Amino acid sequence: MNLYSGKDCPHCHRIRIVANEKDINMEVAWVDEFDLPAEVLELNPANDVPVLVDRDLVLYHSAVIMEYLDERFPHPPLMPIDPVTRAQARLMLNRIERDWYSSA
Repeated sequence: MNLYSGKDCPHCHRIRIVANEKDINMEVAWVDEFDLPAEVLELNPANDVPVLVDRDLVLYHSAVIMEYLDERFPHPPLMPIDPVTRAQARLMLNRIERDWYSSA
């Protein structure tokens, strides 16, 4: 499993946090997010990072990658199991996304 990641990209940082929390072994290829190599441009039609390559699967957009990692490696789960606590966690995540990452 390979992750193309920018060092200062907050969306890439989120993927690396998830991988660390779930103890997922992945190779990180550090790229300049403002001067992406041709390989990343070929993999991702959105022309940005993060990009995750898992065998023949190529994923981009941090939310999609985080959901995939959580489903592929279910333990420990990223979200609470019960619906009420999960909904509260989603509200908190939405607020973090809005307040912390809106200018990123």
